[in-house]
Formats: sequence, structure tokens, C-alpha cells
Amino acid sequence: MAEQKKKMKRCPVSMQPDIENLLNDLSPDDFSKASKEEKDDFIQDRKSVSYWKDAWRRLKKNVVAMVALGVIVLLFLFAFLGPVLVPYGYDEFNKGAENLYPYHYTLEDQQKLDAEIASRTKTDVVDVDEMIAKAKEEAEAKGEKFTKKDEAVIRAQAKVAAKKGNSSGSDSEEEIDQDALRKELGIKKHLFGYSQKELERKASGEKVFPHVFGTDMYGRDILVRVMYGARVSMSVGVFAALLVLVIGAVYGAISGYCGGKVDAVMQRIVELIYAVPEMLVVLLIATAMKPILTEYVNSAGNSPMKSFVSVLGPNLISMFIAFGMLYWVTMSRIIRGQVLQLKQQEYVTAARALGASGGRIIRRHLLPNCIGQIVVTTCLQIPSAIFLESFLSYLGVGVSAPLPSLGSMATDALGGMYTYTYRLIVPSVILSVMILAFNLFGDGLRDALDPKLKK
Repeated sequence: MAEQKKKMKRCPVSMQPDIENLLNDLSPDDFSKASKEEKDDFIQDRKSVSYWKDAWRRLKKNVVAMVALGVIVLLFLFAFLGPVLVPYGYDEFNKGAENLYPYHYTLEDQQKLDAEIASRTKTDVVDVDEMIAKAKEEAEAKGEKFTKKDEAVIRAQAKVAAKKGNSSGSDSEEEIDQDALRKELGIKKHLFGYSQKELERKASGEKVFPHVFGTDMYGRDILVRVMYGARVSMSVGVFAALLVLVIGAVYGAISGYCGGKVDAVMQRIVELIYAVPEMLVVLLIATAMKPILTEYVNSAGNSPMKSFVSVLGPNLISMFIAFGMLYWVTMSRIIRGQVLQLKQQEYVTAARALGASGGRIIRRHLLPNCIGQIVVTTCLQIPSAIFLESFLSYLGVGVSAPLPSLGSMATDALGGMYTYTYRLIVPSVILSVMILAFNLFGDGLRDALDPKLKK
């Protein structure tokens, strides 16, 4: 038998392993028990990655979205923490610091400039008293009487002569190009704005907080007003997005889950709301609520709610109501389409077979599986609400004065746009950066939460 086995040859195309040769190559040590380290290395347990961790991992790889997130965080700190660090109020008038630029000149340079202007505008001053005395002596020498009328005539003639001398002589102080004169004298600008009194206090060793973005015509610090304006815009955006989230998600989930006639009626309502112009609704609500809110604020008694309503004003409150009435329709349509797909899944059928109510199925199964679309749509709704609030404030139907808004600050800056351009640039840049950051972060969040884009 052994000789027959030796004579047997293995087929070259056979897929069976050559067991006899394998066994000959093995040693007794190969059959020893594996150690604990070898067992641990043989099967490695990998940590399970949840939906949110996987989305965060992909979001971190999106450089543009992460930069936008950093800008949003900085804007939140700027709007909500910044006013605590600046000693000025948004409605505080700083006398003597009106119309300051975001830069200043030192006391020495200002004195040098004033001396140069005085030397260039120096004119011969007529001594009126000397003229009157001379005319009186001449009248007495001639035997004439010098009256009060003659004195008044001399004073008037001297005044007219002084005006003609100033107009025909060298340039007046107003006509001198001070910027060109500063360049000629080598006077340089220094960052941040200070008034003359603030520079004197600073020179004496007193700590004076600068006006980083300058001041307006009333001496109000623009930095603080921009901070409060950004706070108003971001607060309106977040609050409006939460309203859209709650109303739109619930309405869309009910419409998609019920289907049939209920869905048809609910979607016709959505189409009617789509046809309503938002601006007209805001103006109508503000007009209707203004006398009611004014009467409420002026009524007897004092409460935190009254002060809150007084600060917001009827326009801003009507804006919130308009958001709750109109802006949730886009969210509801997105959630409805997602629910129409999810309600055909097996886990929804199983939950219905086990006796779960429609509300429980929506709350526990459908809405949690729509969380990606809900988060993205809510995030993208924030810049839309910020833009609407700024636009209404620009038109004068937004926040009530003296509470600042980025839109109302842009409106106030139009009057001196060519002289004080920085008043328009600062709020416009902050508003543009804010809207751009929220849009870019929303796009990155959409890409991270979309299961179809997983790599």
C-alpha cells in the first residue's frame, strides 16, 4: 500500500492542497497553544463609529467648512462677549468725540499742524479802537462833535475791510488741504481714534479705551454699536431658525406620514403660504401691532416683559411672527419628502404592527432618521433670516432706535458716505462675513451628513 501511495502522483490542475507535504513541513511547536498576546493580535476589535462621529470626521476634512465654523465662533464671541470688555454703551454720547476716524494724530503733531495753519492764514488785524480815537481827535480839531453814529460807522467799515482782506489774501483755515499739509510736514496716522481731551488724559497717564472703529456724528462708539448689531442679527437668525425647525419639521412629518387627502390638503395650504409676499406681511403685522404694544408698554406697572418688548419694538416682534407664519414651508416640504420614503421601511411597518401610534412612530422613528436634513436646513435658514432682518432695518422697519442693527447703521452712514466712508464699510463687511460663514458651514454640514456622499 505504501508503495502504491508513492507511485500516486498529484494532478497538476487539482485545487486540493497537498496535505502530506504540508504535514511533513510542520513541527511539534506549531501545534502548541497560542499565547494571550497572539490571541489579542489575531482578532482586533475595532471601535464602532456612530453616524454623528462619522459625520464629524468627514466635516473636519472639509477645510472651508472648518474655517467658516471658526469665523462663526469668533463672531459669537465678538457679539456677545465683546460689549462686556468695552466701557462704552451703544447709546452713550461721548461729548467732544464726535466724528472721529479709526485713526488719530499725536498731540505734538496736532500742535505742529495748528501752528502751520495759523502761520499761513495770518492777516493784518485792524485796531478798531485806534481808528475811533484818531477820528475823534480829527473831529475835535475841526470843532465838530463825534457822535455814537460816527463810531458805529467806523466799526462797520473796519469789519467789512477785515472780511475783504481775508477773502483776497492767503487761503483761510477751511480752504487749506489739511491732509496734504500733514503729508508735507511728515505727520503720520496712528491706529484707533482719540479725541483731543482723550489724548490729553492719555498723556497724563490715565488709561483711555480707544475708539477702534471711530465714532459717529453723536460721538457714539462704532465698535460697540457693531457688536450689538451683530448680536441682534445673530439672535434673530437663531431664533427664526428654531421657529422654522419646530413648525416645519412637525408639519412636514404629519403631512408625509398621513398621506392621502390629509397630505393633499396640507400641501395646498403650503402652496398658499408660498404665494404670500413676506415683506407685505411684516409691514402689515408691524402696523397692526404698534398701537397695541405701545399701549402695553405705557400701561401702569413695571415688569421685565415690558422692558423686553420696549427694547425689541413692534417691527422686530412682527418679524418673529412673520417667521413663524411663513418661513417654515421649505422645511416642511423637505421633511415631508423624506418621511414619504422612510414610512415604507420595515421598521416602521413593524412598529405599526406592534400597535405603536402615529405620533410615537413620527417621534421615535421618522424624525430621528431625518435629523441630517433637519440640521442642514436649519443651519441654512440662519443666513436668510439675518439678511431679512438687516434689509428691513436698512429700510427703517427693523429694530427700533436707539438699538443698533447692521442694516440701520448702513442707512445712517449713507448721509456721510464720501466723508466718513468707514461708517458704511465696517457694518457691511461684518454682515457679509457673517452670512458667508453660515452659508459655507451649512454647505459643509450638508456634505458631511449626506449618507450618499460617504467615502
